[in-house]
Amino acid sequence: MNIWRWLILTAVIAVVGYRFSLNEQAQQSSPAKKTTQVVVAPVKRETFKAGWQAVGRVVAKSSVELKPRIEGQIARILFEEGAQLNAGQVLFELDDSDYRNKWQQAQAVLQQDQALLKKAQADLARAKVLLQKKFISEADMNGYQATAQSTAAQVKQDQASLDIAARNLEYTKIRAPFNGRAGAHLVSVGATVQAYNTVLTTLNQLDPIAVSFTLPEKYLADLQQSLRSGSLAVTAQVNTGTDVEQRHGSVVFVDNNVDSNSGTIALKADFANSHNEWLPGQYVTVKLAPRTLKQALVVPAQALQQGADGLQLFVVKNDIARKILITELASSDGWSAIAGALEEGDLVVTDGQFRLNDGSSVRIAHQNQESSVDITASGTE
Repeated sequence: MNIWRWLILTAVIAVVGYRFSLNEQAQQSSPAKKTTQVVVAPVKRETFKAGWQAVGRVVAKSSVELKPRIEGQIARILFEEGAQLNAGQVLFELDDSDYRNKWQQAQAVLQQDQALLKKAQADLARAKVLLQKKFISEADMNGYQATAQSTAAQVKQDQASLDIAARNLEYTKIRAPFNGRAGAHLVSVGATVQAYNTVLTTLNQLDPIAVSFTLPEKYLADLQQSLRSGSLAVTAQVNTGTDVEQRHGSVVFVDNNVDSNSGTIALKADFANSHNEWLPGQYVTVKLAPRTLKQALVVPAQALQQGADGLQLFVVKNDIARKILITELASSDGWSAIAGALEEGDLVVTDGQFRLNDGSSVRIAHQNQESSVDITASGTE
């Protein structure tokens, strides 16, 4: 009797297990479609005031390391370290005794040969008269002419030597090539300096001063259009963490190539700096004059996503997310002006898009409604 009970119990267990296995296989073969919860925001079409913003660095308009053009010994230093200098101002004097002697020697040689030339020219003039009277031969006449020409050539050579000596004598005075602010003395009185080798000091032109910065290449077309229509105004402010004055300047240089490593283009802008408050090496925030994008499509910047095919976002229609490739025209402060196959009022995913694929089923958990008026676009990535 016990054996039959065990057989019946075993059969029941087997039937139940078989049915459970069939149900599990059916569920695995027909899984429920997954739904992702997302946050969305509507696409707006409005006037978008967009500018560019970047972090730049102050650079000298002109900068030079002053080096002597001749060898010599420092005799005098005629400026204070850090002083404001004028173009042509004498900064250093070398001991000029040897160069002055060479100049006087070259001057004496020139005067001697000029006297010989005067005599040779007089002899040639008399020889022409004697030749007409047949008192000398043609060969004699050729000799007088050769002497006069040779002496004239020697005078030219002497003049060149004198000019070189005078130039070297002038080079014993090292002058400022432009208005600017001096650096430290890098040599002392009595030091021997080498031509084109020893650095005496540095000189930076600080008024006007330049600011170097970069912008992403996606702004290049707008930059070129703005420059073609006239000057491109900018403002800049030193990054000191305090409320300091903004300065106004203009772009004077756009590089002739885009950096392939960073995808940026280099620019420079000039600013007045009459009191030398700005010094090379300082960081500043640069803002280019805003331009207006009329009737631009505007979305929260967080909706944008970098995909394999480029910049993209997801649009929700009928609880289905569709991927759309877009181009970002400008962005800052959490908003982006874009171009793409969207319309005003379309709902774009702003949270949860990284869990989506094209065609994913979604459920809207929240809808953002913030405004995006008056945006300044950032040039930093």
